[in-house]
Amino acid sequence: MKHHEHIDTISAELEKSCALEQIHLLGTVQPHGFLMVADLASERIVQVSSGIVRHWPGLADGAVLIGQPLAEWVDGIGASSLSSLPAAYPLTMAWRLRFERSGGAIADSREWECVGHRVQDYAVLEWLPSDSSPNENHLQNRTLTEITRAINRLRHADKLDSFFSDCVKVVQEFSGFDRVMIYRFLPDGCGEVVAEHTSPAYRQRFLGLRFPASDIPSQARRLYLTNRLRILADVEAPADTLAPSQLPDGSVLDQSQCLLRGLSPVHLSYLRNMGVRATLTLSLVCDDKLWGLIACHHHEPRVPPQQVREGLRQICELVAEISIMRIESLSKIEMVRTRLSFDLLLNQVRQALSTAHSIPSGLDACLPDLLKAFQASSLGLRMAGVDYVGGPGRHVGPARAVLDEVAEWVDTQGSAPRAGMWEDVLADRQRSLAGLPDAAGLLVARHDEDEMSFAFATRPEVGKQVRWGGKPHKPAVRVPEGTVRLEPRRSFAEWKQALRGHSEAWTAAEAEGLTRLVQVAAEVHKLHLNRKLQKKLHWRAHHDQLTGLLNRQAMEEEVSRRFRLEQFNCALLLLDLDNFKKINDTHGHGSGDILLQELSKRLGAAVTGFDLLARLGGDEFMALMRLHSPDASLALSMAEGFHRALGAPFDINDQQVSLSISIGIALPPQHGRTMSELMRRADLAMYHAKSLGRSRSVVFETMMESNQLEFYRLEHDLDTAVEKNQLVLAFQPKVDLLSGHVVGLEALVRWNHPSRGYCYPKVFISVAERSDQIIRIDRWVMRAAIEAQAKWLAAGRTLLPIAINLSMADILSTDMVGYLDRLLAESGVPAGALEVEVTESSMMGEPEKTKTVMQALNLRGIATTLDDFGTGFSSLSYLRQLPLQSLKIDQSFIQSMLKDGNAEKLTQTIIAMGLALEMRVVAEGVETMEQMRWLVEHGCLIGQGYFFSPPVSADNIHGVVERIEQNNYWQ
Repeated sequence: MKHHEHIDTISAELEKSCALEQIHLLGTVQPHGFLMVADLASERIVQVSSGIVRHWPGLADGAVLIGQPLAEWVDGIGASSLSSLPAAYPLTMAWRLRFERSGGAIADSREWECVGHRVQDYAVLEWLPSDSSPNENHLQNRTLTEITRAINRLRHADKLDSFFSDCVKVVQEFSGFDRVMIYRFLPDGCGEVVAEHTSPAYRQRFLGLRFPASDIPSQARRLYLTNRLRILADVEAPADTLAPSQLPDGSVLDQSQCLLRGLSPVHLSYLRNMGVRATLTLSLVCDDKLWGLIACHHHEPRVPPQQVREGLRQICELVAEISIMRIESLSKIEMVRTRLSFDLLLNQVRQALSTAHSIPSGLDACLPDLLKAFQASSLGLRMAGVDYVGGPGRHVGPARAVLDEVAEWVDTQGSAPRAGMWEDVLADRQRSLAGLPDAAGLLVARHDEDEMSFAFATRPEVGKQVRWGGKPHKPAVRVPEGTVRLEPRRSFAEWKQALRGHSEAWTAAEAEGLTRLVQVAAEVHKLHLNRKLQKKLHWRAHHDQLTGLLNRQAMEEEVSRRFRLEQFNCALLLLDLDNFKKINDTHGHGSGDILLQELSKRLGAAVTGFDLLARLGGDEFMALMRLHSPDASLALSMAEGFHRALGAPFDINDQQVSLSISIGIALPPQHGRTMSELMRRADLAMYHAKSLGRSRSVVFETMMESNQLEFYRLEHDLDTAVEKNQLVLAFQPKVDLLSGHVVGLEALVRWNHPSRGYCYPKVFISVAERSDQIIRIDRWVMRAAIEAQAKWLAAGRTLLPIAINLSMADILSTDMVGYLDRLLAESGVPAGALEVEVTESSMMGEPEKTKTVMQALNLRGIATTLDDFGTGFSSLSYLRQLPLQSLKIDQSFIQSMLKDGNAEKLTQTIIAMGLALEMRVVAEGVETMEQMRWLVEHGCLIGQGYFFSPPVSADNIHGVVERIEQNNYWQ
């Protein structure tokens, strides 16, 4: 016995060279019959085989037929019979040879059958000897009866092996050939005899043996697909040739469909070496692919008509057809069984993965069943965020490294994108997997939608012994034309080969099962991700992102739910940090966030069980604390716990920061039975606590609501201020501090109240914001500013950009930009004549929305400015992302910078930030020459304030502009 890791029966180069041999264009005819070729158009004979003179009585030279009308030599041909011949699968025609044309003795001639087909523009007629004697007819009828019974037996075979055995027995019995075999092609191109039956005089010889792919090269297999019934009557009989050798158009006759076609010399030698004298071969074709062959061998010549008749051909084709149908049927039954088994398993896997905490834990639970189904020793899976390897098969290193190696290994093999099957991973040690050292078989399936997701299964090495029908190696010789030809093998004695490094072969059903496993895992993985995302979204929807406490919506929903159930054994506490803005101004927004997080932890430690704690936004918190009785003193005692929690200072960036809170308390049901009522009254109590000096707790009292009366009256009057045309605009110039030129105006709204008189924004803007009147006021300001510009434009005045202040409510409204577009279009005022200012605190409330609106304004040519800069908590990194053209320094810095060293440093820093961001820096609140000069020295070149002019009416603003520009302050 020879030991090899693997065997190459033919190289790729040699296979390519041998495939060039056109074995279907041999130009020879078997001598037991003869061939005639006629032109379809003229119906004249253009070619005959040389053996015709042997079979045609009185015909001395076949050349006399060339050019003759076919109808003069063949009787029974109709007007359109030749053109109606089939192009494939030759058809038996009821035509008769006219031997009398040559003067032959008709009585001495044998009867001949005609089998015809078309090849392009020619009709090919093959004449085979026929014998219709009574004995022969009786034998044929008896055989047909036996075949019918045998076919019925074949139909009930429940396994392929038993079906193959029955099939070869039936064919051997009715054909009379010495040996009948079913030869199946394997995936690697080799063949294997899967069934064999012989006559009593011979023994089985080839069952279970393999034959190399080069025994039936690729062009021969293609020919078997075209011509599914092939007869060789006598290996030793000299073949006849065609005369003339070429057709009238200069081509060589394509004999692919010819029954009398001769065989290549190599194949004849091959059969001689096997000891075969005559053969009959039928192709087994499944899904238009050559599945295998039924090969009939005989050790004596079998010359038709005694053995091969039309009936025999039909029977053989019927057996082949039934065989194909049964093979397909049984294969599909087996496939269905396997699929059903995988369906059941994958449903269980889906359920296990869906309910498991994670994909790896679910795979661990299913691993024994999966390994059994795939007959695998290890299983691996890679998916986004998941790397899993399991099973008793040895693997070296972490799962991630093993999966990386498998992915790289598969890519180097050039496998198909969905699934790849290898059974020889260990056959070449240089190709083996270091991470899976015992893996001889590898099955890999990728996910259709994601090439990076895949699964693999491995099998261990299985010692294999392959039985070959003779040594597969054949010598190659170079023929005179320069091509290479394989010499036929001379020995067919059984030769055993031991193969190492191989595993049991994977099946298509297993490849499909692994592909579906990847799909199931991907679907469940998405389900897990969706669940996590839903949990995350649910958490985010109900919690404050900075502190992790409940947010306003979640708090209001839970409190409202408890109140609907009349669970009033509680106190609602509203907590507000004292002077938190100063901490942000001093330490920065980032430090303020850290402080809020640490504060939340301390407040959270003071609540338990039934209690709820939420951050409402900014520095405002709410707590719902359980009370055993509605006692204000108990509520104040609980609030004192929050004050104590803030007793110790906070360590923020190595600095000690002290905090205090003001707390307003409302008790249900006496202070209200709904969330809104309690919130409003707790808010009043909290503001009362701040008015008393902060850092204390106050329980709501009825008298506090009287202080709200003034607010409500003002709110009521403000409702009709726009309709009654009580609002007016005042304009304040913005001045270039170097040239003295006015470079713009700021529009400031005033309320001309019928009884209160002239009201400034600080009186009514906060009321407007709390009563949702602010958007109406903003829209009035927009229209009034644009109408003023239109009026000045019509008067021929130079347009100075007017800056208008927008609230956060208008920024967040859906149609603010569209409203501006319509106003500008109606008035004919260019967009550049308008500028929009947004305060720093408003912007940071909704930074992304503000950024989007600013970008939309900039696209239209409207400049944007950040107002009151320095009073909020915007960071330099965020400012870089905003579409801003200007920064306005808050007037509190300008007014104190020459008195307070810290204020001066902060102002200088703000100017430097603006210049670094390549923005215009505007100082508001300039009141003295000293302030103006300081600003110029430090790079702030635009100022606004009472030093130049207070806000004035639209009628007076141009006189003020002229006065400012004529002033000699800059000389």
